[in-house]
Amino acid sequence: MNVKLNFWVDLATFAGFLVAMEPRATGITIHEWFTVAAVGTLIVHFVLHWDWFMKLTSRFFVKLFHSSRLNYLLSILVFIGFISIMVSGLMISERVLPFFGLDVPARFAWRRIHDLASNLTLLLTAVHVALRWDWVVAAFTRILIDPFRKPRKIDPVLAEEDGI
Repeated sequence: MNVKLNFWVDLATFAGFLVAMEPRATGITIHEWFTVAAVGTLIVHFVLHWDWFMKLTSRFFVKLFHSSRLNYLLSILVFIGFISIMVSGLMISERVLPFFGLDVPARFAWRRIHDLASNLTLLLTAVHVALRWDWVVAAFTRILIDPFRKPRKIDPVLAEEDGI
């Protein structure tokens, strides 16, 4: 699994989700088209983590750490949340569906579903990130901090003693 690729896709997905959570900041047109485009990053995220998901699926009822089982269930809930956000978002669309000549007249129930799914998915995503926080910190350090650290000078005497 490529840590750099995972890190950047995860960061883009998470940042995009946070931006999309406040449509008044971007305007409804940008909000809708931006979130339609964000579906791509979600697909890439799921594809990158497919092996992990399938491995945990096959071992769910056997020896599996409780945190892995929790993260697995949480991942499924986050996936369902994003699907709910996307479907309900399309159903209340003011720009995307009309662009394609489609209109859904009854929007009130879909708006409630969209708001609820968005808020719950934000909470679930925060818990998902919190459970993976060690990985986030390690990847952040490896990708963004370590390349700028000064290489340590190796003392030739110590290096010889250590067999380097």
